[in-house]
Amino acid sequence: MTFSKSEMQEELFRFLVLFQRDTADLLGWQITGSADNSTIKESLLWNAVNEMYDYGVSGISNGLLGPGSIIDGAHARTEMFFRSVDTLPMKIYLDAGDNAPPRLAIFAVESAVARIVLDGGERHTDYGTDVHGLGKGDGGYLTLAEVAILADMDERSVRNAANPKLADPLKTSPIGKRSLVSVEEANRWLAGRKGFVPTRHNENFVKHRPPELDIEMPEDVLELIKQKAKDCGIPFSIFLKQAILDAGEKAMNEGKQK
Repeated sequence: MTFSKSEMQEELFRFLVLFQRDTADLLGWQITGSADNSTIKESLLWNAVNEMYDYGVSGISNGLLGPGSIIDGAHARTEMFFRSVDTLPMKIYLDAGDNAPPRLAIFAVESAVARIVLDGGERHTDYGTDVHGLGKGDGGYLTLAEVAILADMDERSVRNAANPKLADPLKTSPIGKRSLVSVEEANRWLAGRKGFVPTRHNENFVKHRPPELDIEMPEDVLELIKQKAKDCGIPFSIFLKQAILDAGEKAMNEGKQK
């Protein structure tokens, strides 16, 4: 699916204006036209969708979305919101107000999630009804639908490409009752697809590593952490990042109790 960022923004803005109107009607809020609509482009959701377009569709990594990252915070909430919007009951509700799910924004969000996994990162969603049947902890595999999104192909064509009788098929792995594609195989196969946009670094974004994070640790401790990450099936960089966050949260809680 080829579309510009401005096309996505136009469709998303219309959706959010109408969604805001319908929500206000239900809650009895008073909305005064453009004065309230202007806040839409200042919202967390608006910014998250635009960042997910840059990374998912254009392949430009940034501070929060890039190789080894986790879909979290506003990006995770945005993904969950659009997953809900794209359900049948919500579609019926929106249709009653002459509104419709913003397909381009939904595609951009799905692209970002798929690319995170492709780049060795981690999903966030894990609430049982995931439309892809995958959630947190399934970072090593992509669905055929996600591979199709990244290849800019329809899912049927990707399924045909997974036919083992072909000379160079897209290899799938049986995981539970599903046929999934490993990250390694997805990267190999996508490299030969014309519609695939490789991830690249945003030259306007420069990471500055604080000196206090340049921590030296004994070799045996480093090996222990690597082994723990391997046992959990989580990429080392993600495991280490989460361990640091967990330790920080624990220290803050202990500080509050004193």
